[in-house]
Amino acid sequence: MDSKKLEPIIVVRNLTKIYRTRKIPLKALTSVDLDIMPGEFVAIVGTSGSGKSTLLSLLAGLEPPSTGRIIIKGRSIHRMSEKQLVGFRLKHIGFVFQSFNLFDMLTAQENVALPLMAQGVGRQERMERAKQLLTLFGLEKHLHHKPRELSGGQQQRVSIARAIIGNPDILFADEPTGNLDSKNADQITDILRDISIKNGTTILMVTHDMEKAAKADRIICIEDGRIVDREEKGL
Repeated sequence: MDSKKLEPIIVVRNLTKIYRTRKIPLKALTSVDLDIMPGEFVAIVGTSGSGKSTLLSLLAGLEPPSTGRIIIKGRSIHRMSEKQLVGFRLKHIGFVFQSFNLFDMLTAQENVALPLMAQGVGRQERMERAKQLLTLFGLEKHLHHKPRELSGGQQQRVSIARAIIGNPDILFADEPTGNLDSKNADQITDILRDISIKNGTTILMVTHDMEKAAKADRIICIEDGRIVDREEKGL
């Protein structure tokens, strides 16, 4: 893919986020400019409190910026109402969390199928699609297991399957390997890279682990709420 012929799928300009506390305002992000191309796998790295997860939350429309613009697929999401944001995320965005965020009372198959219910897909079709995806992730023997019956690595694979079952254009992953051992963490990072390559999905992964970040196409380093380095890897 020749990214030079494409327009960015994500455009960020002069993005700032200030949290109002009782004592003093806390500036989490300062004047961030960023372009992400379609199909890129981008790792956002930084220490705890650097602002990397805040950036991901703003890009996903989970919270509003204090100032600046966020344009995704040509839409100004910083100007959207909450109802518009919900519809936009449902159609275009998947999210993978460090803590998995699976529903304890649902099976793996039901957890994965859940986003399709919100899209109006019938039960038989959504359960079949969830089965196919879980089988692809090597979890065909765990379709009817609940999260407590799965290992951490298995739960994260279920979480990723749920995030991509609606074929989102963009996948945000917030420390997806943070609660996993090194073997499972490597597998999850490889899965994300495969999704980017095979599906053309744009992926932004927040991590503090440079070894995992090295598998991305590009590394963006954040320090004290500012982008301080960008590594183009040319993969």
